[in-house]
Amino acid sequence: MNKFNSYGETLPVELANNITKIIHEITNGKVNIMGKDGNVISSDDPARINTIHEGGQRIMRGEVDEIAISKEMAESMSGALPGYNGAVTFNGKRICCIGIGGEPEVVKPIQKMAAVIITEELSRDIEQKKRYETVTEISKQIQDISERMGILSLNGSIQAARLGSAGNPFKIVASEMRKLSEEIGRIIISIEVDEE
Repeated sequence: MNKFNSYGETLPVELANNITKIIHEITNGKVNIMGKDGNVISSDDPARINTIHEGGQRIMRGEVDEIAISKEMAESMSGALPGYNGAVTFNGKRICCIGIGGEPEVVKPIQKMAAVIITEELSRDIEQKKRYETVTEISKQIQDISERMGILSLNGSIQAARLGSAGNPFKIVASEMRKLSEEIGRIIISIEVDEE
């Protein structure tokens, strides 16, 4: 299971690379995703990785939310080509900037779509993480109950043995509790394996 630790600083690189690849395959155009300070964290051009995109830098600093970069503007900006760049916000935090190369008005809808895909993927991942944590917690609680049942079964067997033939009904109950405890233990192990 893919787990993202934090969304406060920047978009996880793995997700950025997936989005870059999808958008580049669809458009055959330039795609850059910039993180903190406009640093390019993903691009269809490997040479752009870890370079600063001036437009992305302005967006990530919060100076603007979006920039349509014309050919004339690109000539005066560091690390920029014509295209459309916009912030991606998740849970009230600016987590990245995605830029799509091309005629700004043509690629603007693609950039907006990419931003939506990113936020939807992050939401989905958080929900998966919450479900995993819930199942893990429930599994721990059930495992604890199973272990206590096993202890009660053992104590019941000891008491039944002390009572001799009068303890036979307790032996049956203790035996069934032990079997149930073992069955619960097997189920918990299968749940933990499925969740991984």
